[in-house]
Amino acid sequence: MLKKTAQVLTFLSLLSFVACVTVNIYFPAAKVERAAEDIVEDVYGTNPGQEGKDDQSALENFLALFSPQEAHAQVSKAEIDKKSNSAIRGLKQTIAADHKKLVPYYNSGNIGITKDGYLQIISKNGLNIKQTAELRRLVAQDNDTRDQLYTEVAASMNIPGSELEKVKAIFAQEWQQRAPSGWFIQTKSGKWTKK
Repeated sequence: MLKKTAQVLTFLSLLSFVACVTVNIYFPAAKVERAAEDIVEDVYGTNPGQEGKDDQSALENFLALFSPQEAHAQVSKAEIDKKSNSAIRGLKQTIAADHKKLVPYYNSGNIGITKDGYLQIISKNGLNIKQTAELRRLVAQDNDTRDQLYTEVAASMNIPGSELEKVKAIFAQEWQQRAPSGWFIQTKSGKWTKK
């Protein structure tokens, strides 16, 4: 009887210990915000002192945070970081190149930035069939590249896929806040307004 009571108490102690252990998943919001700020500034061209610098950017400084600085860092970790950083740089450059082509459409009110941080065609005024087709292609390409960027930023910070929506929300806020006056942005309620 004593042995059985001891086993039950041991089991209950173990069970209470396991029940007390909580998994605290840390979401690095500040790091994601910094990444979003740097990337959006570089794309919009609002980062002071960055004109004419091909490889130096605020993004470079941000990505340096993820490069191993210690001599004992493992090579495999360094390789992963290098690939991830390279992918982020490439995606940012693609978005920046597309952005230059999209600026006239922003300025004329043909496109706007959705509440989710993507682009949407909101008017075809002043566009012929060829221009409309080109705009659709550019918007689809840009939105696809943004998706890849958000996924890559999350991966570089070891953010699980279940938290990807938080990464997208932070980027959406940056795209809208840093958009120049006169561009259309979508409010949380879904209405379009000129900034």
